[in-house]
Amino acid sequence: MKKPLRVGIVGMGRIFDLNCLGYVDHPDARVVALCDVDPGLLAQRSKVFPAARTTTDYAEFLTWDLDVVDVLAPHPLHEQMSVAAMRAGAHVSVQKPMAMTLEECDRMLAAASFAGRHLKLFENFVFYPPLVKARELLRDGAIGKPVHFRMKVAIGDRSRAWKVDPRTNAWRYALGAGGKGGPLVFDHGHHMMAVALWLFGDVRDCFARIDSTPMPAGHSLDAPATLTWRHRDPPIHAMWDVSLALKMLVRTDYYASHERFEIQGESGIIQVNRCSDRLMDEPVLTLYRDGEQRAWHCIEQDWGESFRRSTLHFIDFLMGRTDCAVLSGREGRRVVELFHLFDQSSREGRAIAHPDCRG
Repeated sequence: MKKPLRVGIVGMGRIFDLNCLGYVDHPDARVVALCDVDPGLLAQRSKVFPAARTTTDYAEFLTWDLDVVDVLAPHPLHEQMSVAAMRAGAHVSVQKPMAMTLEECDRMLAAASFAGRHLKLFENFVFYPPLVKARELLRDGAIGKPVHFRMKVAIGDRSRAWKVDPRTNAWRYALGAGGKGGPLVFDHGHHMMAVALWLFGDVRDCFARIDSTPMPAGHSLDAPATLTWRHRDPPIHAMWDVSLALKMLVRTDYYASHERFEIQGESGIIQVNRCSDRLMDEPVLTLYRDGEQRAWHCIEQDWGESFRRSTLHFIDFLMGRTDCAVLSGREGRRVVELFHLFDQSSREGRAIAHPDCRG
């Protein structure tokens, strides 16, 4: 019988509340180490895993014989921390986005290969039960041949949403101001890009317009944005809208964002009507075909559950109960690559073809 995995988590920010869910009371994984530069956060988070050792020194953390390191630190640290963890002998689950650049992604993949360790890009939307069911319906031919895909993100009034430490948003805003990827299209947008690639595969070409809106607090948000693209095979046309509705109350247990997904086929439409929010009182998943609508009312729809399932999946993979990790490091790299295509298109004001499709 295999011993439980010894897990260490680095980064105790807001997302820890969701990433920890899959480890709590899991028989095959034991959180034995926590690391953050803030001693106060460490003391607070250690209440979830009271048996875990704590440190503010990442180098010390890596000496504690860990099987898995879960990297929840800010994006610019992902490459450095992941590479160091794999060199120390640990498998790595790294929070999205995988890294800031494709070069960083490639160094992470090379480190995983050299060390013989597994690298998982943590993405929860592809484990959200309504989206998983939508993909099953699509693959079962419920709407015939798919022809169009659309995604929507609206950011609303944050006053009644999850409280987030201002320091957490500050470094995200700084990255956006420095032209390194804004909080909506690059950061939150990772979920949307990952879903598109998970559903329909590689992108052939794209055109994007990403504008910037100044906020009263002095920072800017990368919205409104409209992003369009074509997948390679099947040749789906797709669109993703990002907009601000900062006076709109969003009913939510999490962030003040509303997401929708619509897949149109030759004979019907599949819709996932929300993810992290509770904006609409309509069913979370609907299928329209043959003049009738079918609705799923009892499917699990808590967004937090998708985080738990993503972690459970990686544990199952490491314990040999499933064949592949989702998202793999290479799949994570594809998401970063797609963002940079969108970013280039918006900056240059023209359509951009994927490098593999340029002739």
